[in-house]
Amino acid sequence: MRTRSMKDAMTPRHPELTARPVSCRDLLAQFQPVLSDSLKELLIKMGPFVASTDAFRFDNNHFIFTDEQVEQIRQRYRLTIDFVLGASPLQFVRDALHRLSVDVPGIGNVGLPDFIIDAVIGDVRPELIGLLTGLIFDMIRPGFGFCGGMAFSAYDFYLLDWTVDERLGTNPLPSDGVLGGYIFNRLLDSLDLNVGTFLEWFTNLHVMPNLSDVVNVALLAAVGSWGGPIGTAFGAFLGTQVHVFDLGGPKALLKSSKDEWPRIMSKLDGQAACTVGLLFHGSDVPWDDHQLLALSYVDNGNGTATLTVWDNRDTPNPTAFSRDLTLDFTHDDDGLQVQGTGFEETIRGIFLEEYSPRQPPDSLRLPPV
Repeated sequence: MRTRSMKDAMTPRHPELTARPVSCRDLLAQFQPVLSDSLKELLIKMGPFVASTDAFRFDNNHFIFTDEQVEQIRQRYRLTIDFVLGASPLQFVRDALHRLSVDVPGIGNVGLPDFIIDAVIGDVRPELIGLLTGLIFDMIRPGFGFCGGMAFSAYDFYLLDWTVDERLGTNPLPSDGVLGGYIFNRLLDSLDLNVGTFLEWFTNLHVMPNLSDVVNVALLAAVGSWGGPIGTAFGAFLGTQVHVFDLGGPKALLKSSKDEWPRIMSKLDGQAACTVGLLFHGSDVPWDDHQLLALSYVDNGNGTATLTVWDNRDTPNPTAFSRDLTLDFTHDDDGLQVQGTGFEETIRGIFLEEYSPRQPPDSLRLPPV
């Protein structure tokens, strides 16, 4: 059985706890162990999760999807399309239309009436459905991994204090083995809990900027049929604009990431790690994005922070499991800026994932060494 000393648990993740005497009752209140007041569970919850000893000895890049597994993943994205359309993307369009107004001679400043806005949304919705459906059918390609399953499974093992070492497997881990099957099922769990956020954020980052012209054309058609001095004024205004709408893109995801950062800090204040989702600038499909474990953070109080993560895509060397990402939320015109080792992609969004623990099969419980 692994042991975790109070000193290791508090340093360096919670150095503030060494500044004064702290009772177990205070720690239990802060870290809120589940269903138990045991000291062992408290120490596990306090952490740290040490990637060199607690992470798997294989990475997620070597898994091979079967056709059945691909279909299970696609189904989760298909079921989410209606949710996403009812969330921010179409609401962004509606809000932009509500903000639009023109000066009409003899009448004054006039906004768009609801029937025009509804007509535009009605034209844009099937376009957006078509784009998202096409992305989902094209989404699984060679080289993709079980990242969400890796992050969820590793934290499952950690919270149970189950030993993780080479006896569980090294690269390549068979996809059809007991552990490979469990990791895939946890991948499905991670999607059930978070696929809506991934698809919504992907749409805001990559799809909405391309939808701006569609909205403009739909609005021109709607005001053209409106007629009268107001319709004529809107038509003249739209005819002089190259880009009326500036929808989505990195700036939109920057705001969302800013809102998520306090949630990530709060989660890491109360447990050893948390699962987070990353959105990449160069993603072609939602499956290009990533899920991993965040382990600790330093907030600089000036719009920048450092987040230490375990990246499950590249773990051949246990000493290099942890990576530090420098997050800069201050570039309002350019979006989120992230620097750090081990990531070739440009990260544009980060959010706290929903996670629910599960117990792996008993056959995966290793005897301690």
